[in-house]
Amino acid sequence: MGNKTQFSLPLIVQCSLFFLPVNIYIIGNWLGVGVQWSLFRYQQTYLGDSSIVFYKDLFYVLNGTLTGKSMIAAEISFTATCVIIVATILLLIANMKYNRNWEKYSAILTLSSGSLFLLSDAIQYGVFINGPAGLVIPIGLPAILFAGVLIYRGDLMVDTYEDEQASGTSEKVDK
Repeated sequence: MGNKTQFSLPLIVQCSLFFLPVNIYIIGNWLGVGVQWSLFRYQQTYLGDSSIVFYKDLFYVLNGTLTGKSMIAAEISFTATCVIIVATILLLIANMKYNRNWEKYSAILTLSSGSLFLLSDAIQYGVFINGPAGLVIPIGLPAILFAGVLIYRGDLMVDTYEDEQASGTSEKVDK
């Protein structure tokens, strides 16, 4: 086994999930609109434009700015973001150690993160993602769930290390 680190397709797909918008939402009766990514969201309201980093929701909960179902939805969304970050770190470690089991754990965490984002949307906007709080279009959630399934099943794997071992062309140097 050599010292080089090769970035695998599952890791690239997992990292690309951070660039994909998770939700597009409308607040109330067009009081504001926004786009939410995993790590931050951008929203325009009658009070102005805002870029909000994911951990700021915890401060809004602690300050009492968010209460009720908005508070619960924000906490679940924060948890979903933390879970997808852990899944990505775990996949990076799995890639460096050539450990397929860790990739499966990472995929389970990715699926859990997508499910938590969906739960957060359902709590905030209702089961049919449309209610008095507004409307949400979860455009990135199918991609998160699909990526989790593909990584878990191993459909994105290119096992070059195992192929090298089977063919005897490993990077071992005999002296």
